[in-house]
Amino acid sequence: MSKNGHQENASAAFGTYLKSLRKASGKAARIVALEAGMQPSNYSRLEYGVINPPQIKAKLDRLARAVGIIDNEAEMARFYDLAAMANQSIPLDLADIISKDDAVPLMLRTLGNKRLTKQEVEEIVRLVRGKSD
Repeated sequence: MSKNGHQENASAAFGTYLKSLRKASGKAARIVALEAGMQPSNYSRLEYGVINPPQIKAKLDRLARAVGIIDNEAEMARFYDLAAMANQSIPLDLADIISKDDAVPLMLRTLGNKRLTKQEVEEIVRLVRGKSD
């Protein structure tokens, strides 16, 4: 199956990011592959952007755990976002959030239909972040 240019670039971006995380962890590719439950050859193809990231959250999380970012919220957000771009899908962490509350899809559709500017969306984010539980 051939990829279009955008997807190919997104797969390569995920692979480059994954490789940088692995190197920062000090682990060999083979070790990360085995810890993530992958064949080393498939892991290598993932780092080179030849194949797309896993589309199952548990598998993506095993990969994140193997490179040592599972407890880093900012790195995990970037990891999920890059994987989603490569797979042309919604980030798996967000899909999980969306599926748990009927109000979230309604809110997103409402925001989407309003055609808000980036500045307006950023203001909403600031309001939500400032709200205490």
